[in-house]
Amino acid sequence: MNSRNHKYALLLVAAVAITAIGAMSQAFAQNVNDGMDGYVAGTSGIYTGNPKECWYDSGDGAMLPCKIDTGDTAWMLSATSMVLLMTPGVGFFYAGLSRSKNAVNVLGMTLIIMGLISVQWVLWGYSLAFGPIDSDANMFMGSLQYAGFNDVSHYAPLGSPGPCADTWSGAYQMNAMVEGDVCGQGWPNTIPHQLFAMFQATFAIITPALIIGGLIDRIKFSALIIFILLWATFVYDPVAHWVWGGGYIGGGA
Repeated sequence: MNSRNHKYALLLVAAVAITAIGAMSQAFAQNVNDGMDGYVAGTSGIYTGNPKECWYDSGDGAMLPCKIDTGDTAWMLSATSMVLLMTPGVGFFYAGLSRSKNAVNVLGMTLIIMGLISVQWVLWGYSLAFGPIDSDANMFMGSLQYAGFNDVSHYAPLGSPGPCADTWSGAYQMNAMVEGDVCGQGWPNTIPHQLFAMFQATFAIITPALIIGGLIDRIKFSALIIFILLWATFVYDPVAHWVWGGGYIGGGA
């Protein structure tokens, strides 16, 4: 790759990265819209009325958010960071195996995939993989309910409210130690929905990055972008939905 192509590649990487940061910042922004019930007494949250979130009636008419488990959240933040670091690690590994003239090319492909899938995941990938199942057709691919990270908030995802189980021992119940706490039952209803979406995004990023080992010196950057978008949309997202998103293989699990 000559110096002119290097410049174009770096500009493309920068553009994709900036777009990804902007898209994710917009998706994570929490806007207070008219018609919300306002701050709930005793909490720092705002009742959004979102049916995709876990809320419960406190008994006196106030809607309270299901408890977020701090231990689960801390661990998932660590796990998300570690999995994300695997992608540049794969890039350096492939660069070391390739010829010296292709090393920068391989690293550029890895960075492009990170930015490209980040944007795709926010705009439609997460929704196709983990969108709600509204009909039998959604057993093969999720709905677009979460497109653009719509309804993906910092509250716990929808779950049946119940007692908060102690995560380190099944012999005790957290609600016996902290009176009144209510948690969503089942995974991932003890962590913020946004965190779950980002954890899954790291796997969506590293999976196509593994493919580039067979594409070194065989594909142009423009063709790579088209291929990665199509592969993520029509291969990774549907299969992730089948297995982890409640599709027909996972049986709704």
